[in-house]
Amino acid sequence: MANQLYSLIFKQEQAHEDSIWSCAWKKNETDGTENIITGGIDDLVKIWRWTDGRLDLRHALEGHQLGVVSVDINKNGTLAASSSLDSHVRVWDIITGKCIKSIDAGPVDAWTLAFSPDSRFLATGSHSGKINIFGVDSGRKEMTMDTRGKFTLSIAYSPNGQYIACGSIDGIVNVFDVNKGVPINTLEGHAKPIRSLCFSPDSQLLLTGSDDNTIKVYEIQHAIMAGALSGHGSWVLSVDFCKDDTHFVSSSSDKTVKIWDAGSRQCVHTFYDHADQVWSAKYSDDGSKIVSVSDDKSIQVYEGPPV
Repeated sequence: MANQLYSLIFKQEQAHEDSIWSCAWKKNETDGTENIITGGIDDLVKIWRWTDGRLDLRHALEGHQLGVVSVDINKNGTLAASSSLDSHVRVWDIITGKCIKSIDAGPVDAWTLAFSPDSRFLATGSHSGKINIFGVDSGRKEMTMDTRGKFTLSIAYSPNGQYIACGSIDGIVNVFDVNKGVPINTLEGHAKPIRSLCFSPDSQLLLTGSDDNTIKVYEIQHAIMAGALSGHGSWVLSVDFCKDDTHFVSSSSDKTVKIWDAGSRQCVHTFYDHADQVWSAKYSDDGSKIVSVSDDKSIQVYEGPPV
């Protein structure tokens, strides 16, 4: 695929007053709008509407303290969730901007979060290595999964809803059976913290990004490492699969965003537009665009591979 198909199409300077550590992009099935949510160290969660090739601020949501470190949007794009170093998880209505649930996750127990595919639950990772599952409606802790490990930095549900994977500060990945709440695989291969992980759309592969500057590819069914990708010059902070199952995106503290061909596992394009480390990069629902956020306080939107 020719590199000229990839380009920076929009840049929002000074989108937050401090570093932006997390983002997500979904289409709202209720009102049809495309929304990007960002979480910053300025304690704010911001909801942006993507329309006519630009971002317009929809809501600036207050309530968190000590910095917002993780955000996600549910499958139908109606709810956003955020977690902060204040140990609270908040659930927001994207259309109204109202906080509809505030969950006390316990002392420092909400570093990373993810909605379940059916939007009924939120999984959070903790400093103690435990995975806590909260009911979105109830706001209560419904289940705890124990990695018997260290600080959990990253977490992801498989699209088919069968698995939860989490990456820890010691480079170990644990994969759990969601229904039984028990670990089914322990995956090794990284020697340093795993900042991000995600499943392929068919739930067969798991991507991991680590402080060892590499991306690993694991086959879930056989619990084997199927590939190791090099190319970033520093920590890999984010990985995300395109819905077409043929490409994925990564971002790094080397200030770049890279697009990879999933089949050949080769980097097909690198964006050099950020001025500081890029904490998160995510695809739009249709896979045609990518949003990235950085310590440089900007939000950038790129044309991704056509799907």
